[in-house]
Amino acid sequence: MTSPGGRIGAASAPMTGIARGKRVYDVAIFGKDVGGAVAGALLAKKGLRVLLATLGPMAATRESEGWLLPTAQPVLAPLRQLSGTAGPLDELGVGQELQRQAAATGGAFQILSDRLRLSLPGDPVRRRVELRRELGETAAAQAETDLDELERLGRPWDAFIVEAPPLPARGFFERRRLEKTLPVPPPLPEGVVGEALAALSPFAANLVGDSAPEATAREAAALLRSPLRLWGGAAQLGELLRKKAVESGAEVTPERCRNLRVDRKGVSFDVGEAEIRASAAIFACDGASVAELCAGGGRTERKLAEEADLPIARQVVLSHFVVRGEGLPLALEEAALLLGHPSGPMVISAVPARRARGEAAGEKLLTIGRVADTASLPSGDELLASVRAALEPVLPFFDRHVVHQAVDVAPLQSHALLRPDEDAEPIGLRPDSDVHDRVLFASDAVYPGFGLEGSILGARAAVEKSLALSGRKQVAAT
Repeated sequence: MTSPGGRIGAASAPMTGIARGKRVYDVAIFGKDVGGAVAGALLAKKGLRVLLATLGPMAATRESEGWLLPTAQPVLAPLRQLSGTAGPLDELGVGQELQRQAAATGGAFQILSDRLRLSLPGDPVRRRVELRRELGETAAAQAETDLDELERLGRPWDAFIVEAPPLPARGFFERRRLEKTLPVPPPLPEGVVGEALAALSPFAANLVGDSAPEATAREAAALLRSPLRLWGGAAQLGELLRKKAVESGAEVTPERCRNLRVDRKGVSFDVGEAEIRASAAIFACDGASVAELCAGGGRTERKLAEEADLPIARQVVLSHFVVRGEGLPLALEEAALLLGHPSGPMVISAVPARRARGEAAGEKLLTIGRVADTASLPSGDELLASVRAALEPVLPFFDRHVVHQAVDVAPLQSHALLRPDEDAEPIGLRPDSDVHDRVLFASDAVYPGFGLEGSILGARAAVEKSLALSGRKQVAAT
Protein backbone atom coordinates (compact mmCIF):
# COMPACT_ATOMS: atom_id res chain seq x y z
CA MET A 1 0.00 0.00 0.00
CA THR A 2 1.23 3.49 -0.64
CA SER A 3 1.96 6.00 2.03
CA PRO A 4 0.25 9.40 1.79
CA GLY A 5 3.20 10.54 -0.28
CA GLY A 6 2.63 7.73 -2.76
CA ARG A 7 5.57 5.44 -1.94
CA ILE A 8 5.03 1.73 -2.29
CA GLY A 9 5.70 0.06 1.04
CA ALA A 10 6.48 -3.54 1.92
CA ALA A 11 2.85 -4.41 2.63
CA SER A 12 2.17 -6.74 -0.29
CA ALA A 13 0.59 -10.10 0.50
CA PRO A 14 3.16 -12.86 0.88
CA MET A 15 3.13 -15.52 -1.80
CA THR A 16 3.39 -19.11 -0.62
CA GLY A 17 4.35 -22.36 -2.23
CA ILE A 18 2.06 -25.38 -1.98
CA ALA A 19 3.54 -28.43 -0.29
CA ARG A 20 3.50 -31.79 -2.06
CA GLY A 21 0.71 -34.25 -1.43
CA LYS A 22 -3.02 -33.69 -1.06
CA ARG A 23 -4.46 -30.47 0.36
CA VAL A 24 -8.11 -29.74 1.17
CA TYR A 25 -9.78 -26.32 1.23
CA ASP A 26 -13.29 -25.01 1.54
CA VAL A 27 -12.86 -22.61 -1.38
CA ALA A 28 -10.30 -22.22 -4.16
CA ILE A 29 -10.16 -18.81 -5.85
CA PHE A 30 -8.45 -18.40 -9.23
CA GLY A 31 -7.22 -15.09 -10.63
CA LYS A 32 -6.03 -11.63 -9.79
CA ASP A 33 -9.21 -9.59 -10.27
CA VAL A 34 -10.24 -7.47 -7.30
CA GLY A 35 -13.45 -9.46 -6.80
CA GLY A 36 -11.42 -12.60 -6.10
CA ALA A 37 -9.29 -10.79 -3.53
CA VAL A 38 -12.43 -9.47 -1.81
CA ALA A 39 -14.00 -12.93 -1.77
CA GLY A 40 -10.82 -14.50 -0.41
CA ALA A 41 -10.47 -11.94 2.38
CA LEU A 42 -14.14 -12.18 3.40
CA LEU A 43 -14.22 -15.98 3.38
CA ALA A 44 -10.98 -16.29 5.33
CA LYS A 45 -12.28 -13.81 7.88
CA LYS A 46 -15.40 -15.96 8.27
CA GLY A 47 -13.22 -18.93 9.13
CA LEU A 48 -13.13 -20.93 5.89
CA ARG A 49 -10.01 -22.58 4.53
CA VAL A 50 -9.16 -20.52 1.43
CA LEU A 51 -6.58 -20.93 -1.32
CA LEU A 52 -6.14 -17.83 -3.47
CA ALA A 53 -4.25 -18.75 -6.64
CA THR A 54 -3.33 -15.61 -8.58
CA LEU A 55 -2.25 -17.72 -11.61
CA GLY A 56 1.01 -15.82 -11.88
CA PRO A 57 2.96 -13.00 -10.23
CA MET A 58 0.90 -10.03 -9.15
CA ALA A 59 2.23 -6.67 -8.00
CA ALA A 60 1.12 -3.06 -7.88
CA THR A 61 4.40 -1.92 -9.47
CA ARG A 62 7.00 -3.06 -11.92
CA GLU A 63 10.55 -1.87 -12.44
CA SER A 64 11.74 -0.25 -15.66
CA GLU A 65 15.38 0.85 -15.88
CA GLY A 66 15.44 1.64 -12.17
CA TRP A 67 12.06 3.44 -12.07
CA LEU A 68 8.90 2.07 -10.42
CA LEU A 69 5.83 2.08 -12.66
CA PRO A 70 2.23 1.19 -11.70
CA THR A 71 0.75 -1.95 -13.24
CA ALA A 72 -2.72 -0.39 -13.54
CA GLN A 73 -4.27 3.01 -14.13
CA PRO A 74 -3.86 4.96 -10.82
CA VAL A 75 -7.20 6.81 -11.13
CA LEU A 76 -10.26 4.91 -9.89
CA ALA A 77 -13.90 5.63 -9.10
CA PRO A 78 -14.30 6.59 -5.41
CA LEU A 79 -15.08 3.21 -3.87
CA ARG A 80 -16.13 4.65 -0.52
CA GLN A 81 -18.87 6.65 -2.24
CA LEU A 82 -20.39 3.64 -4.06
CA SER A 83 -22.91 1.82 -1.89
CA GLY A 84 -22.08 -1.60 -3.33
CA THR A 85 -18.45 -1.41 -2.22
CA ALA A 86 -18.59 0.44 1.10
CA GLY A 87 -19.95 -2.49 3.16
CA PRO A 88 -17.43 -5.20 2.16
CA LEU A 89 -14.48 -2.80 2.32
CA ASP A 90 -15.48 -1.58 5.77
CA GLU A 91 -15.99 -5.16 6.97
CA LEU A 92 -12.40 -5.90 5.94
CA GLY A 93 -11.05 -2.73 7.52
CA VAL A 94 -10.01 -1.27 4.16
CA GLY A 95 -12.53 1.54 3.77
CA GLN A 96 -10.96 4.01 6.19
CA GLU A 97 -7.51 3.35 4.78
CA LEU A 98 -8.70 4.15 1.26
CA GLN A 99 -10.44 7.26 2.54
CA ARG A 100 -7.19 8.46 4.12
CA GLN A 101 -5.36 7.85 0.85
CA ALA A 102 -7.90 9.90 -1.08
CA ALA A 103 -7.87 12.71 1.49
CA ALA A 104 -4.07 12.82 1.46
CA THR A 105 -3.81 13.34 -2.30
CA GLY A 106 -6.54 15.96 -2.63
CA GLY A 107 -6.57 18.01 -5.81
CA ALA A 108 -9.19 18.39 -8.52
CA PHE A 109 -10.15 16.49 -11.63
CA GLN A 110 -9.16 18.33 -14.80
CA ILE A 111 -10.49 18.32 -18.36
CA LEU A 112 -7.89 19.13 -21.03
CA SER A 113 -7.94 19.77 -24.77
CA ASP A 114 -6.12 22.05 -27.16
CA ARG A 115 -8.76 24.70 -26.33
CA LEU A 116 -9.59 23.88 -22.71
CA ARG A 117 -7.86 23.56 -19.35
CA LEU A 118 -10.70 23.19 -16.88
CA SER A 119 -10.09 22.14 -13.27
CA LEU A 120 -13.06 20.95 -11.22
CA PRO A 121 -12.24 21.46 -7.53
CA GLY A 122 -14.65 20.20 -4.91
CA ASP A 123 -15.09 23.67 -3.42
CA PRO A 124 -18.15 25.16 -5.21
CA VAL A 125 -16.85 28.75 -5.12
CA ARG A 126 -13.51 27.86 -6.71
CA ARG A 127 -15.25 25.62 -9.22
CA ARG A 128 -17.64 28.40 -10.24
CA VAL A 129 -14.70 30.72 -10.90
CA GLU A 130 -12.98 28.04 -13.01
CA LEU A 131 -16.09 27.34 -15.06
CA ARG A 132 -16.70 30.99 -15.86
CA ARG A 133 -13.06 31.57 -16.74
CA GLU A 134 -13.01 28.70 -19.26
CA LEU A 135 -16.59 28.49 -20.57
CA GLY A 136 -18.17 31.91 -20.26
CA GLU A 137 -21.25 32.87 -18.29
CA THR A 138 -24.01 30.91 -20.05
CA ALA A 139 -22.16 27.62 -20.65
CA ALA A 140 -20.63 27.80 -17.16
CA ALA A 141 -24.05 28.07 -15.51
CA GLN A 142 -25.27 24.95 -17.34
CA ALA A 143 -22.07 23.03 -16.58
CA GLU A 144 -22.33 23.97 -12.90
CA THR A 145 -25.88 22.62 -12.79
CA ASP A 146 -24.80 19.42 -14.53
CA LEU A 147 -21.91 18.90 -12.09
CA ASP A 148 -24.20 19.45 -9.11
CA GLU A 149 -26.49 16.72 -10.51
CA LEU A 150 -23.74 14.11 -10.94
CA GLU A 151 -24.37 12.43 -7.61
CA ARG A 152 -28.04 11.92 -8.45
CA LEU A 153 -27.33 10.24 -11.78
CA GLY A 154 -26.28 6.99 -10.12
CA ARG A 155 -28.94 6.84 -7.43
CA PRO A 156 -31.55 4.90 -9.48
CA TRP A 157 -29.28 1.83 -9.16
CA ASP A 158 -28.87 2.04 -5.37
CA ALA A 159 -31.91 -0.16 -4.72
CA PHE A 160 -30.87 -2.57 -7.47
CA ILE A 161 -27.51 -3.38 -5.91
CA VAL A 162 -28.87 -4.00 -2.39
CA GLU A 163 -29.70 -7.49 -3.61
CA ALA A 164 -28.71 -7.59 -7.25
CA PRO A 165 -31.00 -9.93 -9.23
CA PRO A 166 -29.60 -12.53 -11.64
CA LEU A 167 -27.96 -10.71 -14.52
CA PRO A 168 -28.02 -11.53 -17.38
CA ALA A 169 -31.43 -13.16 -17.26
CA ARG A 170 -32.07 -16.84 -17.97
CA GLY A 171 -35.33 -17.41 -19.78
CA PHE A 172 -38.61 -15.53 -20.13
CA PHE A 173 -39.58 -15.20 -16.46
CA GLU A 174 -36.20 -13.92 -15.30
CA ARG A 175 -36.22 -11.44 -18.18
CA ARG A 176 -39.64 -10.18 -17.07
CA ARG A 177 -38.39 -9.79 -13.51
CA LEU A 178 -35.29 -7.98 -14.70
CA GLU A 179 -37.33 -5.56 -16.80
CA LYS A 180 -39.27 -4.62 -13.67
CA THR A 181 -36.16 -4.27 -11.53
CA LEU A 182 -33.69 -2.42 -13.73
CA PRO A 183 -34.06 1.35 -13.35
CA VAL A 184 -34.88 3.65 -16.23
CA PRO A 185 -31.61 5.38 -17.19
CA PRO A 186 -31.69 9.07 -16.26
CA PRO A 187 -31.12 11.68 -18.97
CA LEU A 188 -27.44 12.54 -19.27
CA PRO A 189 -26.12 16.09 -19.47
CA GLU A 190 -24.86 17.57 -22.71
CA GLY A 191 -21.95 19.94 -23.31
CA VAL A 192 -18.56 19.52 -21.67
CA VAL A 193 -19.88 17.47 -18.73
CA GLY A 194 -21.73 15.01 -20.97
CA GLU A 195 -18.68 14.66 -23.20
CA ALA A 196 -16.49 13.97 -20.19
CA LEU A 197 -18.87 11.29 -18.86
CA ALA A 198 -18.93 9.46 -22.19
CA ALA A 199 -15.13 9.61 -22.41
CA LEU A 200 -14.61 8.32 -18.85
CA SER A 201 -17.03 5.37 -19.08
CA PRO A 202 -14.54 2.87 -20.60
CA PHE A 203 -12.02 3.65 -17.84
CA ALA A 204 -14.61 3.21 -15.08
CA ALA A 205 -16.42 0.02 -16.18
CA ASN A 206 -15.95 -3.14 -18.25
CA LEU A 207 -19.04 -2.70 -20.42
CA VAL A 208 -20.35 0.56 -21.86
CA GLY A 209 -23.03 1.78 -24.23
CA ASP A 210 -26.74 0.95 -24.29
CA SER A 211 -26.07 -2.47 -22.73
CA ALA A 212 -24.74 -0.78 -19.59
CA PRO A 213 -26.12 2.75 -19.04
CA GLU A 214 -24.98 2.51 -15.41
CA ALA A 215 -21.37 2.77 -16.60
CA THR A 216 -21.93 6.39 -17.60
CA ALA A 217 -24.56 7.50 -15.10
CA ARG A 218 -23.01 5.80 -12.06
CA GLU A 219 -19.37 4.81 -12.51
CA ALA A 220 -18.18 7.61 -14.79
CA ALA A 221 -20.18 10.22 -12.85
CA ALA A 222 -18.57 9.07 -9.58
CA LEU A 223 -15.11 9.15 -11.16
CA LEU A 224 -15.58 12.68 -12.52
CA ARG A 225 -17.05 13.89 -9.24
CA SER A 226 -14.39 12.55 -6.88
CA PRO A 227 -11.57 10.42 -8.34
CA LEU A 228 -9.71 8.05 -6.04
CA ARG A 229 -5.97 8.12 -6.65
CA LEU A 230 -4.03 5.01 -5.69
CA TRP A 231 -0.43 4.88 -6.89
CA GLY A 232 -0.91 1.32 -8.12
CA GLY A 233 -4.62 1.59 -8.94
CA ALA A 234 -6.71 -1.59 -8.93
CA ALA A 235 -3.55 -3.71 -8.63
CA GLN A 236 -2.69 -1.97 -5.37
CA LEU A 237 -6.22 -2.48 -4.07
CA GLY A 238 -5.99 -6.18 -4.89
CA GLU A 239 -2.60 -6.38 -3.16
CA LEU A 240 -4.03 -4.83 -0.01
CA LEU A 241 -7.01 -7.19 0.00
CA ARG A 242 -4.85 -10.28 -0.50
CA LYS A 243 -2.80 -9.14 2.48
CA LYS A 244 -6.02 -8.99 4.51
CA ALA A 245 -6.85 -12.52 3.35
CA VAL A 246 -3.46 -13.83 4.48
CA GLU A 247 -3.82 -12.12 7.85
CA SER A 248 -7.09 -14.03 8.31
CA GLY A 249 -5.50 -17.39 7.45
CA ALA A 250 -5.84 -17.74 3.67
CA GLU A 251 -3.02 -19.11 1.55
CA VAL A 252 -1.92 -17.22 -1.55
CA THR A 253 0.14 -18.74 -4.33
CA PRO A 254 1.24 -17.50 -7.77
CA GLU A 255 1.97 -21.03 -8.98
CA ARG A 256 0.41 -22.37 -12.16
CA CYS A 257 -2.77 -24.41 -11.67
CA ARG A 258 -3.90 -27.09 -14.11
CA ASN A 259 -6.20 -30.05 -14.67
CA LEU A 260 -9.28 -28.53 -13.02
CA ARG A 261 -12.05 -31.09 -12.65
CA VAL A 262 -15.57 -30.55 -11.31
CA ASP A 263 -17.66 -33.26 -9.70
CA ARG A 264 -20.72 -33.55 -7.50
CA LYS A 265 -18.88 -32.79 -4.26
CA GLY A 266 -16.49 -30.05 -5.40
CA VAL A 267 -13.47 -29.37 -7.57
CA SER A 268 -9.96 -30.78 -7.83
CA PHE A 269 -6.85 -29.50 -9.59
CA ASP A 270 -3.06 -29.64 -9.48
CA VAL A 271 -0.65 -26.98 -8.24
CA GLY A 272 2.95 -27.97 -8.86
CA GLU A 273 3.21 -31.50 -7.48
CA ALA A 274 0.29 -31.08 -5.08
CA GLU A 275 -3.27 -32.28 -5.61
CA ILE A 276 -5.85 -29.79 -4.34
CA ARG A 277 -9.45 -30.47 -3.38
CA ALA A 278 -12.05 -27.76 -2.60
CA SER A 279 -15.78 -27.65 -1.94
CA ALA A 280 -16.21 -24.73 -4.34
CA ALA A 281 -14.26 -22.75 -6.93
CA ILE A 282 -14.47 -19.01 -7.57
CA PHE A 283 -13.11 -17.68 -10.85
CA ALA A 284 -11.74 -14.14 -10.72
CA CYS A 285 -9.96 -14.25 -14.07
CA ASP A 286 -10.63 -13.91 -17.78
CA GLY A 287 -12.04 -16.55 -20.09
CA ALA A 288 -8.65 -17.54 -21.48
CA SER A 289 -7.41 -18.42 -17.98
CA VAL A 290 -10.54 -20.49 -17.31
CA ALA A 291 -10.00 -22.37 -20.59
CA GLU A 292 -6.38 -23.10 -19.65
CA LEU A 293 -7.43 -24.39 -16.23
CA CYS A 294 -10.06 -26.67 -17.80
CA ALA A 295 -7.86 -27.93 -20.66
CA GLY A 296 -8.24 -31.66 -21.30
CA GLY A 297 -11.38 -31.94 -19.22
CA GLY A 298 -14.71 -33.51 -20.03
CA ARG A 299 -18.07 -32.10 -21.06
CA THR A 300 -18.60 -30.12 -17.84
CA GLU A 301 -15.19 -28.46 -18.04
CA ARG A 302 -15.64 -27.64 -21.74
CA LYS A 303 -19.01 -26.01 -21.05
CA LEU A 304 -17.49 -24.06 -18.19
CA ALA A 305 -14.78 -22.68 -20.49
CA GLU A 306 -17.44 -21.75 -23.04
CA GLU A 307 -19.51 -19.97 -20.39
CA ALA A 308 -16.56 -17.80 -19.33
CA ASP A 309 -15.53 -16.98 -22.91
CA LEU A 310 -17.18 -13.57 -23.23
CA PRO A 311 -16.16 -11.48 -26.26
CA ILE A 312 -13.65 -8.76 -25.40
CA ALA A 313 -13.70 -5.83 -27.80
CA ARG A 314 -11.23 -3.34 -26.31
CA GLN A 315 -8.79 -2.86 -23.46
CA VAL A 316 -6.96 -0.07 -21.67
CA VAL A 317 -3.29 0.32 -22.61
CA LEU A 318 -0.81 2.39 -20.58
CA SER A 319 2.08 4.71 -21.35
CA HIS A 320 4.48 6.00 -18.68
CA PHE A 321 6.70 9.08 -18.78
CA VAL A 322 9.11 10.10 -16.05
CA VAL A 323 9.45 13.87 -16.51
CA ARG A 324 11.61 16.49 -14.78
CA GLY A 325 9.45 18.75 -12.65
CA GLU A 326 10.14 21.88 -14.70
CA GLY A 327 8.75 20.15 -17.79
CA LEU A 328 5.18 20.20 -16.49
CA PRO A 329 2.91 23.19 -15.84
CA LEU A 330 2.09 23.91 -12.22
CA ALA A 331 -1.60 23.92 -13.13
CA LEU A 332 -1.60 20.24 -14.12
CA GLU A 333 -3.78 18.32 -11.65
CA GLU A 334 -3.05 14.81 -10.39
CA ALA A 335 -5.98 13.39 -12.40
CA ALA A 336 -6.98 14.65 -15.83
CA LEU A 337 -9.06 13.67 -18.86
CA LEU A 338 -7.62 14.53 -22.28
CA LEU A 339 -10.15 15.08 -25.07
CA GLY A 340 -9.97 15.80 -28.77
CA HIS A 341 -7.24 13.49 -30.09
CA PRO A 342 -7.99 11.06 -32.98
CA SER A 343 -6.73 8.15 -30.85
CA GLY A 344 -9.58 8.78 -28.43
CA PRO A 345 -9.87 10.10 -24.86
CA MET A 346 -7.00 9.55 -22.44
CA VAL A 347 -6.85 9.55 -18.64
CA ILE A 348 -3.72 11.09 -17.15
CA SER A 349 -2.38 10.66 -13.64
CA ALA A 350 0.52 12.81 -12.43
CA VAL A 351 2.25 11.58 -9.27
CA PRO A 352 5.75 11.89 -7.79
CA ALA A 353 8.14 9.53 -9.59
CA ARG A 354 9.80 6.79 -7.52
CA ARG A 355 12.99 4.87 -8.03
CA ALA A 356 13.37 1.20 -7.20
CA ARG A 357 16.47 2.09 -5.19
CA GLY A 358 17.40 5.52 -3.92
CA GLU A 359 15.48 8.77 -4.07
CA ALA A 360 14.12 10.59 -7.09
CA ALA A 361 15.09 14.22 -7.62
CA GLY A 362 11.67 15.84 -7.98
CA GLU A 363 10.62 14.06 -11.18
CA LYS A 364 6.96 13.42 -11.95
CA LEU A 365 5.46 10.22 -13.31
CA LEU A 366 2.76 10.62 -15.95
CA THR A 367 0.72 7.47 -16.54
CA ILE A 368 -1.61 7.80 -19.51
CA GLY A 369 -4.36 5.27 -20.23
CA ARG A 370 -6.23 5.02 -23.50
CA VAL A 371 -8.54 2.43 -25.01
CA ALA A 372 -7.44 0.26 -27.95
CA ASP A 373 -9.18 -2.44 -29.99
CA THR A 374 -7.92 -5.88 -29.02
CA ALA A 375 -7.94 -6.91 -32.69
CA SER A 376 -5.40 -4.23 -33.59
CA LEU A 377 -3.37 -3.36 -30.51
CA PRO A 378 -0.67 -0.75 -31.18
CA SER A 379 2.98 -1.61 -30.88
CA GLY A 380 4.94 0.03 -28.07
CA ASP A 381 6.44 2.60 -30.44
CA GLU A 382 3.05 3.38 -31.99
CA LEU A 383 1.49 3.87 -28.58
CA LEU A 384 4.24 6.20 -27.39
CA ALA A 385 4.06 8.22 -30.60
CA SER A 386 0.27 8.65 -30.39
CA VAL A 387 0.38 9.69 -26.73
CA ARG A 388 3.23 12.16 -27.31
CA ALA A 389 1.25 13.70 -30.18
CA ALA A 390 -1.83 14.02 -27.96
CA LEU A 391 0.09 15.60 -25.08
CA GLU A 392 2.04 18.12 -27.15
CA PRO A 393 -0.77 20.74 -27.49
CA VAL A 394 -1.64 20.68 -23.76
CA LEU A 395 1.86 20.11 -22.31
CA PRO A 396 4.11 21.99 -24.73
CA PHE A 397 7.80 21.09 -24.63
CA PHE A 398 7.22 18.34 -22.05
CA ASP A 399 9.02 15.82 -24.29
CA ARG A 400 12.28 17.78 -23.87
CA HIS A 401 12.20 16.88 -20.17
CA VAL A 402 11.37 13.16 -20.43
CA VAL A 403 13.86 11.11 -18.40
CA HIS A 404 12.35 7.69 -19.06
CA GLN A 405 9.41 6.26 -21.00
CA ALA A 406 7.75 2.85 -21.12
CA VAL A 407 4.55 1.19 -22.33
CA ASP A 408 2.19 -1.54 -21.13
CA VAL A 409 0.20 -2.76 -24.10
CA ALA A 410 -0.91 -5.69 -21.91
CA PRO A 411 -0.82 -4.35 -18.33
CA LEU A 412 -0.35 -6.88 -15.55
CA GLN A 413 -3.67 -5.72 -14.04
CA SER A 414 -5.73 -5.62 -17.22
CA HIS A 415 -8.91 -3.64 -17.82
CA ALA A 416 -10.89 -5.29 -20.61
CA LEU A 417 -14.08 -3.98 -22.23
CA LEU A 418 -16.70 -6.53 -23.27
CA ARG A 419 -18.43 -6.33 -26.62
CA PRO A 420 -21.90 -4.77 -26.03
CA ASP A 421 -24.98 -6.75 -26.95
CA GLU A 422 -26.50 -5.78 -30.30
CA ASP A 423 -29.99 -5.65 -28.77
CA ALA A 424 -28.85 -3.62 -25.75
CA GLU A 425 -29.44 -6.61 -23.42
CA PRO A 426 -27.31 -6.64 -20.24
CA ILE A 427 -24.44 -9.10 -20.57
CA GLY A 428 -21.82 -10.51 -18.25
CA LEU A 429 -21.27 -13.51 -15.99
CA ARG A 430 -23.68 -14.41 -13.23
CA PRO A 431 -22.05 -15.03 -9.83
CA ASP A 432 -23.39 -18.59 -9.94
CA SER A 433 -22.40 -20.69 -12.95
CA ASP A 434 -24.95 -22.06 -15.40
CA VAL A 435 -22.83 -25.19 -15.69
CA HIS A 436 -22.30 -26.38 -12.11
CA ASP A 437 -23.48 -25.23 -8.68
CA ARG A 438 -19.98 -25.65 -7.21
CA VAL A 439 -18.54 -23.03 -9.59
CA LEU A 440 -18.87 -19.28 -8.95
CA PHE A 441 -17.62 -16.08 -10.55
CA ALA A 442 -16.22 -12.87 -9.04
CA SER A 443 -14.33 -11.49 -12.02
CA ASP A 444 -14.52 -8.11 -13.74
CA ALA A 445 -17.14 -9.66 -16.05
CA VAL A 446 -19.70 -9.99 -13.21
CA TYR A 447 -21.96 -6.92 -13.42
CA PRO A 448 -19.43 -5.39 -15.86
CA GLY A 449 -21.30 -2.10 -16.23
CA PHE A 450 -20.53 -1.37 -12.57
CA GLY A 451 -16.72 -1.66 -12.87
CA LEU A 452 -14.96 -2.41 -9.57
CA GLU A 453 -18.27 -2.07 -7.76
CA GLY A 454 -19.62 -4.89 -9.93
CA SER A 455 -16.64 -7.11 -9.10
CA ILE A 456 -17.27 -6.57 -5.39
CA LEU A 457 -21.01 -7.23 -5.84
CA GLY A 458 -20.06 -10.52 -7.51
CA ALA A 459 -17.66 -11.32 -4.68
CA ARG A 460 -20.41 -10.69 -2.13
CA ALA A 461 -22.75 -13.14 -3.90
CA ALA A 462 -19.97 -15.73 -4.30
CA VAL A 463 -19.15 -15.51 -0.59
CA GLU A 464 -22.76 -16.23 0.42
CA LYS A 465 -22.95 -19.26 -1.89
CA SER A 466 -19.51 -20.54 -0.82
CA LEU A 467 -20.54 -20.46 2.83
CA ALA A 468 -23.57 -22.60 2.02
CA LEU A 469 -21.55 -25.05 -0.09
CA SER A 470 -18.86 -25.47 2.55
CA GLY A 471 -21.32 -27.07 4.94
CA ARG A 472 -19.52 -25.41 7.84
CA LYS A 473 -20.90 -23.03 10.39
CA GLN A 474 -19.35 -19.60 10.25
CA VAL A 475 -16.56 -19.11 12.76
CA ALA A 476 -14.35 -16.13 13.45
CA ALA A 477 -10.86 -16.30 12.00
CA THR A 478 -8.12 -16.47 14.58
